[in-house]
Amino acid sequence: MPELYDLVKKYEPELIWSDGDDGSDDKRDEYWNAPEFLAWYATNSTVADTAIWNDRWGKGITCHHGAYITCNYRYQPGKLVEKKWENALTVDPGSWGFNRNKTGAEYLSVEYFVHELIETVAFGGNMLLNVGPAADGTIPAIFWDRLLGIGDWLKVNGEAIYKTKPWKIAQNQTDVGAFYTTKDDVVYALVTIWPKSNRLVLSAPTPTSSTQVRMVGLDSDGEGELLEWDYMYVESKGNGLEAGIIIEVPPLTPDVIPCQHAWAFAISGLQDEYKEEST
Repeated sequence: MPELYDLVKKYEPELIWSDGDDGSDDKRDEYWNAPEFLAWYATNSTVADTAIWNDRWGKGITCHHGAYITCNYRYQPGKLVEKKWENALTVDPGSWGFNRNKTGAEYLSVEYFVHELIETVAFGGNMLLNVGPAADGTIPAIFWDRLLGIGDWLKVNGEAIYKTKPWKIAQNQTDVGAFYTTKDDVVYALVTIWPKSNRLVLSAPTPTSSTQVRMVGLDSDGEGELLEWDYMYVESKGNGLEAGIIIEVPPLTPDVIPCQHAWAFAISGLQDEYKEEST
């Protein structure tokens, strides 16, 4: 623990990611003096106003206490949870380091990470992606490929990820892999499966006469191209018919489609965009 005090005093990190509960022993947080350190870090250190920390500080702490929770490897709750959380994962599904015996086929794909990122953000989480350097400190090409691939996707769809928050419905349709985020007056539908017959059917958003839809990254003369849409009526328990939306996605050739792996649709002018779910 003295090293952590020294680290904070010298470098003033605003986030500390501890891995003090790996299940290998029964040492509780008091054994490591973690409560005293975190109390100082959060109240009396030079970064107290912005300090955050994870949940791995001793037996029984993981997934319960911390500024945010990581719970376990590849934690994915699959639903909205009250506490801020993180999905910590690796490019190599079997190691946090670099294994020179691995073949390219054994590493997880760019598509896998894009889909993980979408689901994580839609459910209010943060994704932490680990890459393992080689012995000389260089980052192997296979890791570069995955990081650059994720970056290429974010260059197009970043507005549906950065500074967003979960919508009232995070995910509701497995047939198109639809997840939702929101920012300002826009709801983003991120779909991981290309819609059949180029018709994206979404039952969650309720459109109005003012609704506008555009595909993120699909521009015409530098402006977002508005897509045609129509009402879709679905049965609702006890409420008769409720409107969803059918979006007409233009047929796109490889040289026009803005990205691969998943696609974001920005929808504005919806009914009750920010209406809270009843509890």
